[in-house]
Amino acid sequence: MILAGIIAALGLLFLVLKLGVKKVLGYDILIDIGITSLLMWSLAGTYSGMMAALIGGLIVSVILFAMRKTMPREELRLRFNKVNVYKNKATISIPKLDWVTINP
Repeated sequence: MILAGIIAALGLLFLVLKLGVKKVLGYDILIDIGITSLLMWSLAGTYSGMMAALIGGLIVSVILFAMRKTMPREELRLRFNKVNVYKNKATISIPKLDWVTINP
């Protein structure tokens, strides 16, 4: 049961970290909830399956928490660029999403 939880957690964590460690750490709570929910859904049906899912979710939570406290992360931020129009007589703001690095 414990070994199944460890293997499931590490497998899903490796898949998520392929997206990019810095970008995943910016949204660690959503990733944590998603992985724990997926483990609970996929291993539901028996008591040992649910315990393995909870152990796997706990491992993912601890690893993501430790990584967030020690590594820089990137988050999406909305920024507005001003653009001149009509022979520089008027300006408009155009929204743009940028990745911003945040240090721990």
